[in-house]
Amino acid sequence: MFYGWVILAALCTIYFLSLGTVFYGFAANMPEMIKGMGWTRAEASLGFSILLLVLGLSGVAAAALIRRFGARWTMATGSIIGAVGTIGCYFMDSLLQYYLSIGLVGLGLALLGNVPGMQVLTSWFARKRALAIGIFMSMGGVGAFVAAPAISLLVQTTGNWRDAWLAMTGATVVGGVIAVLVVRDTPEHRGMFIDGVDPSMVSTPSGSAPSPRRVYQTLTSWETRHALGSLPFWITVSAAAATVIGGVTFNSQSGYHLRDLGISPVTAGSAIGVFGMFAAAGSWLAGYLGDRFDPRYMLATGLAMQSMALIILIYAYTPQIAFTLAAIFGFGNGMALAASPALQVNFYGARNYAALISIHGLVVTGSATLAPILAGSMFVMIGSYTPWFVLIAMSGLIPVSLVLRMRPPVASGGAPPRSLRRSPCQ
Repeated sequence: MFYGWVILAALCTIYFLSLGTVFYGFAANMPEMIKGMGWTRAEASLGFSILLLVLGLSGVAAAALIRRFGARWTMATGSIIGAVGTIGCYFMDSLLQYYLSIGLVGLGLALLGNVPGMQVLTSWFARKRALAIGIFMSMGGVGAFVAAPAISLLVQTTGNWRDAWLAMTGATVVGGVIAVLVVRDTPEHRGMFIDGVDPSMVSTPSGSAPSPRRVYQTLTSWETRHALGSLPFWITVSAAAATVIGGVTFNSQSGYHLRDLGISPVTAGSAIGVFGMFAAAGSWLAGYLGDRFDPRYMLATGLAMQSMALIILIYAYTPQIAFTLAAIFGFGNGMALAASPALQVNFYGARNYAALISIHGLVVTGSATLAPILAGSMFVMIGSYTPWFVLIAMSGLIPVSLVLRMRPPVASGGAPPRSLRRSPCQ
């Protein structure tokens, strides 16, 4: 069996345990922390923003460590740092300790999760790259589906929100152990080839040309500085930022909003779980279709669905409406999150992908950092989330038209390099 599938399974498990469990578990646990510590929503939401900010800023550090030490040991280091942060949250008794500890959690998750995982996958897969990325990204949603209601149930059962942080510590440590035991940076480290296919053994019948791919993929990895100077890179980043801002708004504030509308705490936590389940389904679908159809269509569709769900959230007075909007939101969010990185690697190649995805993440999470603070502050000022939900929904539609009109990047001379392959329809 091609070891790339083992790598994918390991990375999926790590992503489920780290980003899936810790990130969404934190969101589900936050209302109980507020009650236990006597903090305001704005004070607690600042911790969520710190997590996002550090998560984004640390992507650059993750890329640098990957170049120096490899993805495997970068992930192991992230596991240790993340565990220190979650233990700090377990023992915290002040806002300062909360902010410092959650910052360590963000650093640990950045080194353990997305950037190294994406770099490894793009090194192991080419023909089924979108599928691999879609499956990998879906694990965040699976984590939300399992972890958010599980954390809520754990806290409701024990009556102690600190127990949730112990569970998150265990998840982070296990993720690091799996990374050390299973993950290998490239196929060459296992004496294999990308996709498990020896290029010297692949031949084309005499006089025939290779069959064209329906999805554009570059055969030459762009230099980072050249990719940063191309418009499609920033269009994709803006679409990803709108996706993450919407997702952060939902995950950090929907629990409060649904409770304000009379929804029970467990049902509100379960709505986040439904979001996660459908986000996983959206990522899987984007991955399955992304090797057959242009991922930009899935990115645009996902953004549109997410914006529609944010408007429905305003009127979620019953559990049925809450679960319906969570399903729509999750499916759209999952599609968009999986399509965005697939577009980036299709456009710019795998060799410098860690650097590009770290810059991508820096801008995306940096822009999303203010969302919890602004949403919480708006609620404190006017007692409603409605203006914020409408603003984020409307602004999320702007990148949709840009993505649909976007075409693959070209070299500075105005034409694609000879090694670039285009879809027949472009």
